[in-house]
Amino acid sequence: MNKNEQIADIYQKFLNNVATRQELDELFRFLEKGGESELKQLLAEALRNTNVGDQRIPDQALLQNVRSRIMQHAGRDATPVITMRSRSRAVWYYAASVLVMISVAGALFLNKHANKPHTTDLKPGGNFAMLSIGGTDTVDLNMAKPGKIIQRSAGVNIAKTANGVITYTAYGTDTAALARINTLITPCGGQYHVRLSDGTEVVVNACSKLEFPVGFTGNQRVVKLTGEAYFKVAKNKEKPFIVATGGQKVQVLGTQFNISDQPEDGGPVTTLTEGSVKVTSHNATAMLKPGQQSHATATGITVNDVDADLYSAWKDGDFVFENVPLDVIMYKLSRWYNFEIDHSKLPQKNLYMRISRQVNLSEVLSMITTTSGVKFKIDERRVTVM
Repeated sequence: MNKNEQIADIYQKFLNNVATRQELDELFRFLEKGGESELKQLLAEALRNTNVGDQRIPDQALLQNVRSRIMQHAGRDATPVITMRSRSRAVWYYAASVLVMISVAGALFLNKHANKPHTTDLKPGGNFAMLSIGGTDTVDLNMAKPGKIIQRSAGVNIAKTANGVITYTAYGTDTAALARINTLITPCGGQYHVRLSDGTEVVVNACSKLEFPVGFTGNQRVVKLTGEAYFKVAKNKEKPFIVATGGQKVQVLGTQFNISDQPEDGGPVTTLTEGSVKVTSHNATAMLKPGQQSHATATGITVNDVDADLYSAWKDGDFVFENVPLDVIMYKLSRWYNFEIDHSKLPQKNLYMRISRQVNLSEVLSMITTTSGVKFKIDERRVTVM
């Protein structure tokens, strides 16, 4: 039996729920390292040499089903089986499509055509925010013209670039004017990218608020966050950058990290992409290294190793959830698509999914239905569990 035949045999065992952990490990190693031709060969053998060169999968939800099944099956002992490098992710998703075509395509297509369409649909969020300037003027950033100055006063230029980023340029010496607090507020269904006067870049997620001075004049650079944002902090060893949120302070010199303090988080969650940060909450302190995540509560700070990219994928236009409770997923979806849902009606299920944040809500819900069996109905801006 050659290698491809052996892998095909293991895959069939997986479908029958009889594969051993050792066999699953071998299957996963093949999927991570295999090239496109090898994966097509696996598919052809599993389909008894059917020509699959022109096969297409029209629905992302189909791709998700087998990936969820594999991960849940492999996780039966609560030990992660796959830790994939970013460069292997494309291979993995291609492999997922191969597995879907073999295992569940027929049944899922029948179910898909049997489902009734939603009475309404919701479009994804976009670049929407309000900017409060010094507590006196309020600007709808969606109405501000790209490439133009929004306001020029007290030694500060506030402008909107051609690609929609709000920028602050401080050139004056009036410390009182520079210390004035501006507030960027994103609604549900909105997000925004702002470049502070020190060069720090912040992407503010939906239903969030960032408060910051128009210029940093003291020996610290302090901002306040409510909700979620991704920070790329400009380096300045003489002036630490501090993010205050939910009773927590994160101090950095120059690094990239995500902070989320939404209701489902149960306290601020800080995920470090690169550099190092110092997290302080009440009387507890933790130093994070890249790929680590802290969770601050009233009782202390816990630190875990994570795939940091999963927690910042939203800023790059994707929803990525790895073994995440369904109610948490729905909280995040509701902020981006701006809808209400009764969370008490949701079953307790953990899901794996990856989908663009630029598709309509019905497509996301269809993926969840295919993966979990939970059906939804969209009515205006309310989603109900059927």
